[in-house]
Amino acid sequence: MTDPSHLHQALLEEILQSIPHGLVLFEPSGQMLFANNFAEQLFGFQPGECSNHEISCLFLEDDYDIFLPNIIKLTLDKGSFEGEALLRDRKERKFFAYLTTFVYRGSEKDVIVLTIQDIGNLKTLQRESIETERVRSMAKVVDQMAHHIRNPIAAIGGFAARLLKKGLDEKDRRLYKEIIYQEASRLDNLLKSLAGFTTLPLPAMTENDFDNLLKRSKDMVPDGLLAAASEWHAPSSEQLRSFHAFMDLEILAQCLANVFINALESGDPSVVIKFFVAAKGDRIQFSVSDNGRGIEPENLHRVFDPLFTTKNEHVGLGLTISQRIINDHRGSIEIESEVGKGTTVTLEIPREKRRPIRVRRL
Repeated sequence: MTDPSHLHQALLEEILQSIPHGLVLFEPSGQMLFANNFAEQLFGFQPGECSNHEISCLFLEDDYDIFLPNIIKLTLDKGSFEGEALLRDRKERKFFAYLTTFVYRGSEKDVIVLTIQDIGNLKTLQRESIETERVRSMAKVVDQMAHHIRNPIAAIGGFAARLLKKGLDEKDRRLYKEIIYQEASRLDNLLKSLAGFTTLPLPAMTENDFDNLLKRSKDMVPDGLLAAASEWHAPSSEQLRSFHAFMDLEILAQCLANVFINALESGDPSVVIKFFVAAKGDRIQFSVSDNGRGIEPENLHRVFDPLFTTKNEHVGLGLTISQRIINDHRGSIEIESEVGKGTTVTLEIPREKRRPIRVRRL
C-alpha cells in the first residue's frame, strides 16, 4: 500500500515543477533550499544545484547590501513583497523580472517562497511604447511645421518673382531682397528648431549636482539675453552642490536654458530672475520665476503646444522641448502666471533613477 505522506510529497513536488514561472524557496539567512525546473532553466542551474548557493547569486552585486535585505525584511515583517528587479543568470546575463514573495512559518524554521517572472519582453514593449509616443509627438510637430513653412516659402517665391520683373526701381529691389532674406532666415530657424526636436536623444543618466546644472544652463543662454536680467537671485554654489539627482546634464541644462530664455524675454526692458531648489522627499523641485509681463489666461494651457508663440520672431518650440526633456527624466513641469506680475515655471525630477527600496535600508 502506498504511503499517503509520500504520495502527497510527490504530488506537491509535481505541482511545483509544473508552475510556468520560477519558484525558489530559501531561508531568511539566504540559503536556497529548492528551485523548480523553470527557475533552474531560467538561471542556468543543473538539477538540484541551487541548494549549494545563496539567493544573492540571482541578484546584481549592487543589490547585495540594500535591496535584497530589504526584500527579506519586508517579507518577514509584512508577510510579502512585490516588485521588479534586475536579476542575472549563471552566465551573467541580466534580465528584468517581477518578484513576489511570501513567508511560510513552519514549526522548525521560516521559509521564504519567491516566484520569479521574466518580464524582459514586457520591458521591451514598454520601451517601444515610449518610442512610439515620441514618434507621435514628432509627427505632431512636423504637421504643425508644415503649416508654418508655407508662409515663408510663399513670401520668398512671391518676392523673387517680383524681382524678375523689368523696370523695378532700386528701392523696391532692395526691399524685396530684404524680405526674401528675412523669410529665408525665418525658414532656417524653423528647420533648425525642428532638427533639434527630432534628434533629441533619450537621456543618459548620471548623478550630478544643481550647481553644475545652473552653470551649464546659463552657458547655453545668449550673452546679450543674460544682460536682460536686472537682478538674478539663486542659492549659493555651496547650497546648490548639496542637491544631487540623476540627470543627463547636457540635456537637462538645455531644458532649463529654454525656461531661462522665456523668463529673460518677459521683461520690458529688464526683468528680475529667481532660481529656487528644494528637496521634496525622493524628488528635487526647482523653479524659475520672473516679474515680467506674464501670460494671458487663454494662452496658458497652450504654452507647451508645438510652435505656439506670441512673438513673431520666435519659433515656439522651446517649452515643447523642455517638456519632452523633463518627461524623459520621469519628471514634471508646470507653469503659473499672472498678467502684469510674472511667471513661475516649476520643474521636478526624481533624485534617483532607482527605486527607494534599492538605495535605502529599511
